Amino acid sequence: ELLNTSFMDSGMSIVLEESQVIEKPIRFLFIVSEKEKLMISPKIHIDCSPNSSFTFIEHQVGHSDNFFMNTSINCYLDRGASLDHIKIQSNSQKAVNINKVHVKQSRDSQYTFFYLALDSQLSRLDIKNDLNGKGSECSLNGLSLSSENEQLGSHIITNHYSPYCSSSQNFKNILYGNSSGIFNGKTVVHQDAQKTDSKQSNKNLILSNNALMNSNPQLEIYADDVKCSHGSTTGALDEDAIFYLRSRGISLMNAQKLLMKGFAVELFDVIKNESIKTFIIQEFENWLAEKT
Repeated sequence: ELLNTSFMDSGMSIVLEESQVIEKPIRFLFIVSEKEKLMISPKIHIDCSPNSSFTFIEHQVGHSDNFFMNTSINCYLDRGASLDHIKIQSNSQKAVNINKVHVKQSRDSQYTFFYLALDSQLSRLDIKNDLNGKGSECSLNGLSLSSENEQLGSHIITNHYSPYCSSSQNFKNILYGNSSGIFNGKTVVHQDAQKTDSKQSNKNLILSNNALMNSNPQLEIYADDVKCSHGSTTGALDEDAIFYLRSRGISLMNAQKLLMKGFAVELFDVIKNESIKTFIIQEFENWLAEKT
């Protein structure tokens, strides 16, 4: 955050008026195609007034091999506001991406986040979500796809400060080659946040002997009337499932693809806009076709 502030080279602010509903998604497209070494530090501010609603898309593309993107986004959701935030990171395999998102929510607001990270030399996502108002809800979701020597990490903190709030963290990784992944997720339920409902899940699919996943789900609970759960699983494709599919005449490659699609498909259900969902599924399938 401090590095982004020091070197900020561009900024954008989105402010919604009270009860304003924007039907069409707002898309920010970041294109980096220069061959020279670049450091890019954009800052985005989003302010959703009471009962406003819209969908925001960040899309990073480009083929430059020498750049560092350090993005900072601050979102403020007032009473009853709703924001669907979709982040697609599909730039160069040699890029370094640092992404920081800080969300503050007031009473009865709703924030949904979906993150698709394709190959990147080094990528880090930092999300801090503060549920400051009674009845606020957040849903944080991500799918990271890595290969070769890449490292993709997700670091999430959800703070429950008020009662009757709900949150979920659902992040998955598919890893090939010598790649590595990190999930460091924490949910903190503060003393006044009674009746909290929080879920946290991290599932990882390891597709080579040299890939490595580090998973650290955490709960800190200081209230006594809550419903919280967390869990993490890491493993390879189910050999019995592959055998069953092959016994039905499906090739080994197609059987593996089917299982990987089945592993990821539930994450796509949080995307409400059908055209965006179709695009993201196609990006995922293109990645599978390239790696298998």
